[in-house]
Amino acid sequence: MKLEYHPSKISVFESFYVERKKSPYFGVHWHYHEEYEILFTIKGEGVRIVGDHMDHFEDEELVFLGQGLPHLFKNDEKNSESQVDYIVVKFGSILSGINLFSIPELSNIDRFLKSTNRGILFSKKTIKKVKEKLILLAESREAEKIMHLISVLHILSTEEKIQCLASDGFSLKLSNRGEDRTKKVIEYISENYTKDISLDELAEISHMTTNSFCRFFKNRTGKTAFEFLREFRINKACQMLINGEKSIAQICYDSGFNSFSSFNRIFKKLKDISASEYKIKYMDINN
Repeated sequence: MKLEYHPSKISVFESFYVERKKSPYFGVHWHYHEEYEILFTIKGEGVRIVGDHMDHFEDEELVFLGQGLPHLFKNDEKNSESQVDYIVVKFGSILSGINLFSIPELSNIDRFLKSTNRGILFSKKTIKKVKEKLILLAESREAEKIMHLISVLHILSTEEKIQCLASDGFSLKLSNRGEDRTKKVIEYISENYTKDISLDELAEISHMTTNSFCRFFKNRTGKTAFEFLREFRINKACQMLINGEKSIAQICYDSGFNSFSSFNRIFKKLKDISASEYKIKYMDINN
């Protein structure tokens, strides 16, 4: 998992990018770009990281990402049954040289776009309103494509039941040197979360003293390295709980914890319910 700048590949014959994709694996790099992004996961589950927010994502989830906001949606590439079906839309505030959202009739959309710097998660009720429109958007061409985009944005801009994802104070100060160090640490955590990871290891990867590394990572992500690691492990545990193939005790150790009591305490602190309650709640919703 690497933090990288990914400019969107928008054709010179189009004003924005939209595509429906189906693939066995979702997410390689923690990345950011200048464009706004709508990501509608029709089918798939895994870990979602938006800024300094981390959680589990699943089928029928709609997220809006502001400009320059680092993000990653990642599932388990080792799971051969994993399949992801999603629609992604990327567009700038200026479409083909025209600031479309500056016209008075689209002022609500303009205000909405300016409020998305933390990332937004929409409700199931909103998804019902825009699902078919997003599917049509992915299938449409020429003028219809613009009309469907504006229609989707209009609905999203009027919704009141939303959840902001990244914290209010989140700000990832990007620089070539800092970006490289941050991505190396997060990549290491992503690949080794099931093992014991020490502060000395992370500091060594960053070529810093432990004190300097602690200050650096907290400044870059808004979390300490161990807070980030704990959240990553808990969200991996959530993914395994939803899959329902392992006992909670097995999930505890498979997600990197070496103490069942510690796992239960941290899980409840981060999710406000116990692991067993989480599993029962999901099963009830799913049924």
